[in-house]
Amino acid sequence: MAGVPDAVLDELAQSLAEKIDILLDRLTDRALAAPTAGSAAWQSEWANRDSSEGRAQQARRIRVRAILADRAGISTHQVSPNPTTVGQMTPATRPRTKRKLIDDAQLSMF
Repeated sequence: MAGVPDAVLDELAQSLAEKIDILLDRLTDRALAAPTAGSAAWQSEWANRDSSEGRAQQARRIRVRAILADRAGISTHQVSPNPTTVGQMTPATRPRTKRKLIDDAQLSMF
């Protein structure tokens, strides 16, 4: 389309969706007055995330996030990255090479 390869457009669209997802999370945190990440209050919430209260907070967070996305005209399935494309974006792993043996007689510099 318009002289731009489809692969480039797909990659840029995925990047945009990820950025929107991050921004939506930040705005949801702001709407809920969530504690700053790493603070004592945040650590307390994190430690209690598996409790009934923690699950209720997570459910509320999901509802607020969905309402915020809806009001912005964004469907939540468009925002969340597609797991199949996320896996495709990870760099290929190189095969491990055998480590060189270090000569014991060699002096190290540090």
